[in-house]
Amino acid sequence: MTLVLTGSINLTSGGITTDRDGVYSGSFSGSLVGDGSGLTGVTGGGGSSDFPYTGSAIISGSLEVDGITEVISGSVIGDGSGLTDVQIFPFEGQADIIGGFKLDGEFEFNHLSSSNGGWSAGGSINVSRYNGGGTGTQNASLIFGGLTFSPTTFYDATEAYNGTSWSVKNALIKPRDGLGGAGSQNSALAFGGRCNPASYLANTEEYNGDTWSASGDLNVARNRARGTGTQNAALTAGGQGNSPTIRSCTEEYNGVTWSNGGVLNTNPSLNLWEGAVGGSQNAGIYFGGADSPTGTQQACTEEYNGTSWSIGGALNSARRNIVGSGGQGTAIAFGGAILPSTYRTCVEEYDGNSWSNAPSLTTARSDFFGGSGDKLAALAAGGIGAGSIITTATEEYNADACYRKHFYSQQNTVYSNQLYVTGSATADALLNLANRDTTPDPLTEGMIWQSGSANSGCLYFSPDGTSICKISFA
Repeated sequence: MTLVLTGSINLTSGGITTDRDGVYSGSFSGSLVGDGSGLTGVTGGGGSSDFPYTGSAIISGSLEVDGITEVISGSVIGDGSGLTDVQIFPFEGQADIIGGFKLDGEFEFNHLSSSNGGWSAGGSINVSRYNGGGTGTQNASLIFGGLTFSPTTFYDATEAYNGTSWSVKNALIKPRDGLGGAGSQNSALAFGGRCNPASYLANTEEYNGDTWSASGDLNVARNRARGTGTQNAALTAGGQGNSPTIRSCTEEYNGVTWSNGGVLNTNPSLNLWEGAVGGSQNAGIYFGGADSPTGTQQACTEEYNGTSWSIGGALNSARRNIVGSGGQGTAIAFGGAILPSTYRTCVEEYDGNSWSNAPSLTTARSDFFGGSGDKLAALAAGGIGAGSIITTATEEYNADACYRKHFYSQQNTVYSNQLYVTGSATADALLNLANRDTTPDPLTEGMIWQSGSANSGCLYFSPDGTSICKISFA
């Protein structure tokens, strides 16, 4: 028999009984058929709450929650416009973004690649020589001076590199080898060296991108005293002076004259020459070289603070006639020689505390034109190798493709269809942008582009479609 209730039913514990007024009491089992729209005070499962609940729930319509809802797994379908405190990061995997990418604040791109980096062939220099001066970057290098023999010839030749090939520029005023260099491709400094086997020079010349002009002489004439810094704030240390006497003294250039700085620490009674200098006038680095009078190759490293030198981490491989570039935390040392005539291919990178081995040069040699770039992107040109062969070869160094860089977004700006992350022929998933020789036209808000040689060069960014900013990686 079916019981149809119209009105209310009061269910209490015990059996189901009824009195004369039709009030039922007791337990109830079975199911209620209908929409239950008039039910009040109903609890389920014999407890005081329907939760925690195990199983699936199908809700047709809307679900309104007054309080906190925690989603452990699964998906939420919809635009989620009302959701707050939703955490989806840290995220592992691949994210495909279709359309615009809006950033408000800071984000970090962290990529580790299996690429080991290394050396590759660049364009050959025009004049075969070694032991000259150099400065600049991998894609904008300048080399000058140098030496060949049979017969012995001191060069005044100057060449500029664009990342692909070398072009001949106006010559030095004074032909010489063993000179130091500083500055950039279009604002360079050349100083010291020798113009015959026993005549050491104090001459300084400045380059403006076209011609060389004479400037203030060094206080101490010297050969093989390498340099670093800018045209108006240069640094040189060590070297070989007249007599011949090996020097431990340092000099600083202010754009007009040279003044004395701190003295190198390593073997101060013996002094150093044939080492490499990098960094800046107030944050310099000296490494490698040979002592006097034995000529024994050295592994020493010293760091300069603008006043004095302090001992740094030693090279793993002691070498003389070594070449390098970069600063106190970004230096790279490559090539060199061990007496009597062993030429090296070894390469080391410096992190500010210690040196670590890096991919070797293709050709063992010493006395390069160096001083261009740092441990991420360096350049080695010319030099002398086994059999006293003087080479015109150029090699370019690109470090292990391990990047942890910070990019900062302009608040409330949408950047779309401009930034691409792809692979390349030499490394996996590096940041590669289409190369441009000129500024994009039209220039639009949020645009990012590269200018320079293939797979290198500088990145530029326009935050408003008018101004142009260079992206610098710290």
